[in-house]
Amino acid sequence: MTDATPPTTPTRRRLLLPVAVVLGLLVALLLPATGASALGKVKCDVSGQPAVAIGYYDPIVNHNATGPSMHEHQFFGNIAWHSLANPNAANYGDLVGKANNCRKVLGLSYSADSAGYWTPTLRYVSGPKAGQLVPAQQFTAYYRSAAGTTFGAAQPIPADTRLVGTRYNWSCGMKSGARSAPVQSIPDCTGLSGKPGLTLTAHIDFPSCWDGVRPNHTATQNGDTRDNAHYAYTVNKKCPATHPIGVAELRETIQFPYVGNGTDVALSSDKMMGTSDGRSLHADFWQTWRDKEFGDFLKTCVVSQTSAYSTSKCDP
Repeated sequence: MTDATPPTTPTRRRLLLPVAVVLGLLVALLLPATGASALGKVKCDVSGQPAVAIGYYDPIVNHNATGPSMHEHQFFGNIAWHSLANPNAANYGDLVGKANNCRKVLGLSYSADSAGYWTPTLRYVSGPKAGQLVPAQQFTAYYRSAAGTTFGAAQPIPADTRLVGTRYNWSCGMKSGARSAPVQSIPDCTGLSGKPGLTLTAHIDFPSCWDGVRPNHTATQNGDTRDNAHYAYTVNKKCPATHPIGVAELRETIQFPYVGNGTDVALSSDKMMGTSDGRSLHADFWQTWRDKEFGDFLKTCVVSQTSAYSTSKCDP
């Protein structure tokens, strides 16, 4: 029987090796670094931009309520809350296309990503700083493909969707070695510098599987307006049969300038939820991007393999 692939002679090896090297170099130049994931970043509450309010209101869970919410929140992104007599009464039209405190993405105006993002506040509960806020050092909204894969579909989250993200973890920053491993309570970050990547960091993931039912929030609707019943988390990076439509996956990451042992700080929601040590961590997201810009952002920064790694466009 004749072997269909003749053995490679020493002469052929000498000829093929340079070709392989050249191809490898081309691949390295054309493709993103190994292990990277396609995503677009929106960084908010940064130097030079207006601060977003801290207050006892929650426009999703306590929609149209006249009294305070059960715990305090820090808001990022949309700054329309400043001009509203009752932020709990906000509706889609009050927020979409309004100014925000995020860096420009794709060279768009500041009003392109007018989404609202908020989380429980972090405060000192003991020691000389008891009662003082631990302000967010940096907020980043990461948008990835529907299943969090390297490249793939990232259908826009429907306009006016209101979600509460409940999957979370804490770390001491991605550059902190063993302490960068995700944990469920505030870790001991003692001794770190407090610089980005070396400080207390919270991560909250949102569900990215949708059942196809579009938001239907009226201006007069009272009470809890979250859309979580129409969304589910992936299971092994796949959407369940009950929620088969994959939309862009959102992760909110908040870096705090805190490098203590974790015993003197707590979230505003910890006590209310009968827990401690940051185990009540969650986040809210109100999808009030301008439609066209949101679609362009996802197409360029998540779906497109050739442009998703342009830091000037997708990681300002």
